[in-house]
Amino acid sequence: MADSLAKVEQDSTLDADVLASVRVFYDRLSARDWRAVRSAFYTGGTISTRLTPAGERSPRVAVQTVDEFVRRMSDGSKSAVFSERMLHAHVTGYGDMADAWVVRELQRGRRDSVVTERGIDAFHLYRDRGGWRITDLTFVPEQPSRVLVAPPRRVVTPAKGGRRAAP
Repeated sequence: MADSLAKVEQDSTLDADVLASVRVFYDRLSARDWRAVRSAFYTGGTISTRLTPAGERSPRVAVQTVDEFVRRMSDGSKSAVFSERMLHAHVTGYGDMADAWVVRELQRGRRDSVVTERGIDAFHLYRDRGGWRITDLTFVPEQPSRVLVAPPRRVVTPAKGGRRAAP
């Protein structure tokens, strides 16, 4: 079975289409357009992370619906500065299913004290009627002992026939 997965050919447009959908998600999140953030997910989509809830001593995995996430964020994200962007992504997929693992950077806070945090977002997406929507998103913050560094940007060179190679 593992050999079969290694030989699966990925649709040539899958990578670009999934990355475009993920970029739109981050743009909507940064704009705090909660209705648009919600629409990036299928009904029943979930968002999961490990956190230590207020009043608890130990971290635990928290799984919430997209509606719960949007409600919590729209009530609590009053920072003057709030933006999230993709630094690097790895996309894999087959047919109408794809995963994108993203190194992302979040900036939040007051204009005079902006905090920058990095982490990993793991998106699971499904294509329906030509568009990609998120079924699940799991994220973790950067670990102090394992600093996240985005790989250097590749230089785009002309391919055979005069066309430019994809980045």
